[in-house]
Amino acid sequence: MDIQIRGIHKGFGDFPALRGVDLDIASGELIALLGPSGSGKTTLLRTIAGLEFADRGQILFGGESIAGVPVQQRRVGFVFQHYALFKHMTVFDNVAFGLRVRKGEARPREAEIRS
Repeated sequence: MDIQIRGIHKGFGDFPALRGVDLDIASGELIALLGPSGSGKTTLLRTIAGLEFADRGQILFGGESIAGVPVQQRRVGFVFQHYALFKHMTVFDNVAFGLRVRKGEARPREAEIRS
């Protein structure tokens, strides 16, 4: 599912963390957000995931606004700047972990995870 970010603004008090951010992410595309500390990378990801709410702008999943969609229904995953890995797992198993712990129909079959 594609994600469109349109004119997102988010501030914390007097600090403007995001100012009019526009971004298009195609379905299946892998992206990396790079920038100096304080440039809004984590705030943008947290806003897409529903852990923060934008002051202005829109986030669309597949052309549909996700305003009001709870975090657990957004099915968004991302890796934070300060990550944690399970030391007893391979890199693949660390990446696949989030898919393997999904419940019911949301959990892909192991063959799909491996592909």
